[in-house]
Amino acid sequence: MTTTNELAYGTAIRPPESARAVLANADAVLEIVAEEAAAGDAQGRLSERLARVFREAGLFQMGFPARLGGLEMTLADQLAVVTKVARVDAGSAWNVAVLNATGFYAGRLGDDAYHELYPTRDMPTSGSFHPKGRAQVTDGGYLVTGRWDWGSGSYVAEHIVGGCLVFDGDEPVIGPNGRQLTLGLWLPREAVRHAHNWQTLGVRGSGSSSYSITDPVFVPARRSFDREAPANPAADPLNKHVTLAFFGLTGVCIGVAQHALDLALAAVRGRVGAGFPADAATKRTLGQACAEVDLLVTGVADIAKRTDEIVFTPGRVLTPTEEQRLTATNTMAAETLRRVLDLCLDLYGSRYLFDTDPMQIVLRDAWGALAHVGSKRLHWSSLADTVLADPGAEATLFDSALRGAS
Repeated sequence: MTTTNELAYGTAIRPPESARAVLANADAVLEIVAEEAAAGDAQGRLSERLARVFREAGLFQMGFPARLGGLEMTLADQLAVVTKVARVDAGSAWNVAVLNATGFYAGRLGDDAYHELYPTRDMPTSGSFHPKGRAQVTDGGYLVTGRWDWGSGSYVAEHIVGGCLVFDGDEPVIGPNGRQLTLGLWLPREAVRHAHNWQTLGVRGSGSSSYSITDPVFVPARRSFDREAPANPAADPLNKHVTLAFFGLTGVCIGVAQHALDLALAAVRGRVGAGFPADAATKRTLGQACAEVDLLVTGVADIAKRTDEIVFTPGRVLTPTEEQRLTATNTMAAETLRRVLDLCLDLYGSRYLFDTDPMQIVLRDAWGALAHVGSKRLHWSSLADTVLADPGAEATLFDSALRGAS
């Protein structure tokens, strides 16, 4: 039986009513991702066609809590979806990873605000917290101004969240962590102005333009959440830690590394097929690239799975070391991407110098992903801090597994 989506998009898209359906949809839309990649790269944002397809496929709904009728997909499944898309186009995958935070944000609202803002779960929401805006306490809420960079997905989002430091008069409002309170606030969409400044080296399709609100606008207090809230064992699994929302971005580095290897392997096979046998150095380089990608994929997937086992257990939260390991994992994925890219460029040859060559696009997207703050090596120091702060902390997952087995 032919579905409406088959007629509209040329592929079968299942109703996104389960994790299995969304995972299948991620595979089903990859051909369209490939078709729309050039448009996203040229326009500096997700194409309208691909945005519609992603919405139909449920790729922006993975993080909604089950208590609100949502999919509440595991981090491992969310990672898999982003990785699938990134293996075809990094900019498209960046939209999936960032706009998938919609459900995380929505789950932090009270019931009244949730139903106001999300009459359906098909309401992709973008958000940026760097730099922070200003939220001035007023009766019933806040007067908000600011300019936010890195607004990934904001062109196609129904809602836009802005991170703000809170002031009462001229005095900073202090949050539960002892620092100035940072809130995420749903900004009035009509008041947001894009800077249209996303002309970049790579991941152009992410549409990460800056946006701003110059004249103060009112945001009701009910449309806000504490961006730096402490771990909450009573919260929905995916909202026990505010840091979980963007773990899926790790899938961009994984997918780009896979894409680079796909192109390099095809190039080597092409030369071999043309009668030019691979020499020892080529074989060694190719073997290393394959092994690097294998360990990257399986290692990150295992960390996601172990994290899911904890946060989906009622009443359990991550230890500081376990939480920090998620950020360090993204850094480690970026480091592996650097190595894989270097190996694959050696294997590929010099054609990537040309603008139209697919490896050049992968090269640009890789450096775009590596520029993200989550890819910075400084996060390794933060992981070390948590390990050293607690003499009983397990330094590695292997140690954690030994404890669990005892």
